[in-house]
Amino acid sequence: VVGRQGRFGAFQPIAASDLSAGAIYAHASKAVVEIAASGDTQTRAQGSGFVYDRQGHIVTNQHVVAGATSISVSFWNGVELQAAVVGTDPSTDIAVLRVNAPAGLLTPLRLADSSALEVGDPVLAMGSPFGLEGTITSGIVSALHREMTAPNNFTITDTIQTDAAINHGNSGGPLIDVATNTVIGINDQIPAGTVDANVGIGFASPINVAKASAQ
Repeated sequence: VVGRQGRFGAFQPIAASDLSAGAIYAHASKAVVEIAASGDTQTRAQGSGFVYDRQGHIVTNQHVVAGATSISVSFWNGVELQAAVVGTDPSTDIAVLRVNAPAGLLTPLRLADSSALEVGDPVLAMGSPFGLEGTITSGIVSALHREMTAPNNFTITDTIQTDAAINHGNSGGPLIDVATNTVIGINDQIPAGTVDANVGIGFASPINVAKASAQ
């Protein structure tokens, strides 16, 4: 990631198991955050993210925080903290933030190997669509190896297509594999040319891309 020094530290992940959607939500919701970013022109962007490690790193989409001069991160219990951008990669639309948070707020999610995904795998999308924090939607992996255009017009390959509802504000939130309770992607966008709402087709950046960008 551009601007990062060193690597993320080790973290203690949430244990994986074959859980119900409700049980996964009970764990994962404590790691999913709402992000509000504002710039010099008073414009305000809203998105989602998730806790990456116990050092306070938050992963989100680069387009959520692009050009921001002030970024706040809100946790599941209402605690709101200021965040700093510690790395961005516009070519993969990944950004890493850091917050100075108490240890009790930092419950990182486990990351999967997204290359092991198969079409039809059940998934859950989490985030704050339209500012509705703590929202979870369900679906399947609709297709693999799609291409998506990053904010700098680079092509992100191997994008995950899903029918789990993704709307404005979901950007940066985790796409979770139900079978393993692990993050397999980062919710990113819906098809160009559609209205800014769910149309049954959404795209997520594979988590393997994010892991490579974050090193």
